[in-house]
Amino acid sequence: MATPSTPSSRTDPPPRGEEDAAARTDAAPRAAGGGRIAGRGSVAPEGVDPGRRAFFREFGKQAVSVVGQVAGMADVVSRSASAMAGGVFGLDDERTEAGTRFIRSGQRTAPAVSAAAPTADGAFRSAYRLAGDELVVLDQRGLPDALDEVVARRGSDVAYYLRLGLARGGTLLAQLAAYGLALTATERVSFSPAERGHELRRTEQALLEARPSAHAVRWAVQRMREVTIAPADAPGDDVAARARAEADAIAADLGAAQATIAATIATSLPQPSDRPLTVLLHGSCGALAGGLVGAVIPALAQLRDDGRALRLFVTEGRPFMDGARLTAWELRQADLPHQLIPDAAVAWLLAREPVDAVLLQAEWIAASGDVAAPLGSRGIAQLIASLAVEEHPQLIVSAPEAAREGDGGVAIPEDLRPGDEFAAYLAHVPLRAGGALVPATDVVPAAAIDLLITETGAQRSSRR
Repeated sequence: MATPSTPSSRTDPPPRGEEDAAARTDAAPRAAGGGRIAGRGSVAPEGVDPGRRAFFREFGKQAVSVVGQVAGMADVVSRSASAMAGGVFGLDDERTEAGTRFIRSGQRTAPAVSAAAPTADGAFRSAYRLAGDELVVLDQRGLPDALDEVVARRGSDVAYYLRLGLARGGTLLAQLAAYGLALTATERVSFSPAERGHELRRTEQALLEARPSAHAVRWAVQRMREVTIAPADAPGDDVAARARAEADAIAADLGAAQATIAATIATSLPQPSDRPLTVLLHGSCGALAGGLVGAVIPALAQLRDDGRALRLFVTEGRPFMDGARLTAWELRQADLPHQLIPDAAVAWLLAREPVDAVLLQAEWIAASGDVAAPLGSRGIAQLIASLAVEEHPQLIVSAPEAAREGDGGVAIPEDLRPGDEFAAYLAHVPLRAGGALVPATDVVPAAAIDLLITETGAQRSSRR
């Protein structure tokens, strides 16, 4: 593992031809305030609601308890209940007071909070945390070589970061979107209702366009809209308070959903009697994609703690290397031995190993039952279908109900990423071809899925 002497920060140039006004004018985070994140024992910033802090502290303890009971994974989320509350929500945790650094991105300046050190297998850093009226987001592009964070002070900052690909996984993105809208409501508290409403609607659109294939973002935006559309005479501080409370509720609901999904996965996996349970993981599947609580990794740790023998394979996950960079790192933190394979080697693996299950996490569940899942998922599903029935593994897809569209929904949107991401993750050199086509997700047909798991239960395919 690379160990740079100083943490790195990366912010890529914004996409050219940006048309959205919120993303164009407000999306680049601006430097404000002293640029420091308070450490242990510091006084709560002025204006921070102590009751809100109490909510987060209690929820953090409960989240650890739930994960510990459901999946034996308190250690993965953090080393203690207090660390969970601090790492996830920025409460009473011990953070370095490294000064905020500023990195240029085109004509924009984005503040980046340096982590104390590069990553280690025992390190823990939540995907996001709250620091007063700021949202501190882990820049996952640097993992596992560096722990770097960026600061969002308004929803358009969050939209900008989502466009850059700092974070991935619809469950996480929904939480970031919700808190981004809450920050905008707080920032615009002194504006007229019309001006505040206009800004919130612009921000909603920017968030939706940032990651169109993540249905949970739409779900979160709709929930936030219901509490931010206020009567014309509604005081701004009331709107801001309702928005923050709803964002808290969204985070809590999604965390509870992930814990429930983890329990269902643990009881749904096959139970071979004469050999280890063999599982292939494709795509990011831990807390880095779930935001507060992961689903797949806690389920596997529960089985391990129950005495089940496991054999795990992880695809590298091109072009973003999510498996090699993120899933493998989280598995090491969970003390779950695994082997990394090229995603082009899945057919080779299935021909030689008795794989019992392939686990995917969905970004979108269509009304038809089709799902949007990490790039490469459709190819894996087709490989499984080509095997004899007695040989092919179960294809198990999980996602919270927030990823499910309602009746009569639209087709799963195409989500194409900027071509320069291809080079950035694979070779760190300019592309030599004429261009790059980089889809973010695949659509897996419902007929190819053996088991679809949400917090409401497990739905089995009729062909099984």
